[in-house]
Amino acid sequence: MIGHVFDVVNAWSGLIEGGMGLVGGWYGNVAKNRLAKRQEQLSAGQQALELAAQTHGLIADYIQRTDTLTRQLWARDDVIQEVYAQAIAARLVVHELDANDGRPPRQFEPLPSYPALPVEPAGPMPDPQDIKKEV
Repeated sequence: MIGHVFDVVNAWSGLIEGGMGLVGGWYGNVAKNRLAKRQEQLSAGQQALELAAQTHGLIADYIQRTDTLTRQLWARDDVIQEVYAQAIAARLVVHELDANDGRPPRQFEPLPSYPALPVEPAGPMPDPQDIKKEV
């Protein structure tokens, strides 16, 4: 009986080998496609991680620049407040000198309002790549 099986396999070996080749080729192609799909997913995930890291860096840079600009604004605001107070004091001294000389008090142009009213941005913020290209 076993000898008969070997004879059948030997007789049909070309067809069996061809069928096994087809099945093996089909399975190899399916495995290759699955592997390629998985590689694309991993590549897309890696690109997303790189983009997230780049975005994090840009946000950190903007936070640092905003902090620096805010500190500069506060420092300028302190200077303007001091100049404003000295201008008012100087006007009072001039009025006192005018009163001591018997003259009518001098009229000064009004000082601008302090603190200044908030200003709306003129336009959208510039793109960071455009700023780096200009520098």
